Amino acid sequence: IVGGWAGGVVGLSSIDGLDASENQTTKYREFKTDRWYRVRVRVTPERIQTWIDDEQFVDQEITDKRVHIRVEMELSRPLGVATWETKAALRNVRIRRLPE
Repeated sequence: IVGGWAGGVVGLSSIDGLDASENQTTKYREFKTDRWYRVRVRVTPERIQTWIDDEQFVDQEITDKRVHIRVEMELSRPLGVATWETKAALRNVRIRRLPE
């Protein structure tokens, strides 16, 4: 989640059944309108890491966690981008396989 719950929440939804606004990944950040942000996500079988403009926001061990998505996002599986009562745009999207 980037800018959720009225614009300031950053985190993972869902970890052990808890949304980004209520789990151990919850952080807060101000986002400005009409400004691009560089978002990076790294996922391995053991960990999920995220950065916004080179500042790390999430470094979550997931080995013993239940990682899931909200039911409203099921149509976005396995990889999707969505907004709720707002707008967003993407540019320069790159996906690559991590070395084993």
